[in-house]
Amino acid sequence: MNHWSIPNIPHKGWTCIDVIDVRGDGQSTDETDYETCEMCGNEKIRYVHVMEHPDLETNFRVGCICAEKMSDDYVNPRRLESKLRNRAARRARWTSRSWKVSRQGNKYLNLEGFNLVIFQRGSGWGFKIEPIRGRAEFSSSVYRSEQEAMRALFDQFWKKTSDSNLIWNLEN
Repeated sequence: MNHWSIPNIPHKGWTCIDVIDVRGDGQSTDETDYETCEMCGNEKIRYVHVMEHPDLETNFRVGCICAEKMSDDYVNPRRLESKLRNRAARRARWTSRSWKVSRQGNKYLNLEGFNLVIFQRGSGWGFKIEPIRGRAEFSSSVYRSEQEAMRALFDQFWKKTSDSNLIWNLEN
């Protein structure tokens, strides 16, 4: 449905309250349940901008271009979507990075003041995130495979550091 042509639907004054990547981590293109923009009707939206308006009770789920027009902000919707694209691309490449091997036989990366380690934990795998200054954080779960532990490490490290342009080079 095209809400742009409906008179009682506001065209301006919207606020973006969230941006969602509808493709789950590790999910293929064919498995992705894409959404349709609720403002213009464009199909196959992967990055959904959730918009709210003070005069409406329901939020609209829209694509980036409609989010820009609705919020009259032509910078932040694209920046937020770019951050999600960046995360998805980096996560896809994470396990194939050039991990070093410690004397103990554990794979590790040193990134901008963090020592990231994958290690065997009983019959499974765990991880450690240790800043140069501060306390180490260990995984609370045991993972079935080294690859699964690496992906969990990425997710936790991203949560801790995603606002750091130094680590992720997110400034475009």
